Amino acid sequence: MKTKLSTLALILLISSCGLVEVCTTCTEQNDDVTTEFCGSPDEVQEYEDDLKDQGQAYDQDWVCTGS
Repeated sequence: MKTKLSTLALILLISSCGLVEVCTTCTEQNDDVTTEFCGSPDEVQEYEDDLKDQGQAYDQDWVCTGS
């Protein structure tokens, strides 16, 4: 029981420090090109937004999943 509480406390500590890592997989619908990015939730959201915004200039249609 003590080990489970220690593990839970460690997980909570890490997540409260912003060290949680998530990943997203993005696929360009016209060319079927896939890219993966991992980082903090904020970094992943920024990556997805930038990819979609920049892709519009080249008529790309990016769809991302996993964030």
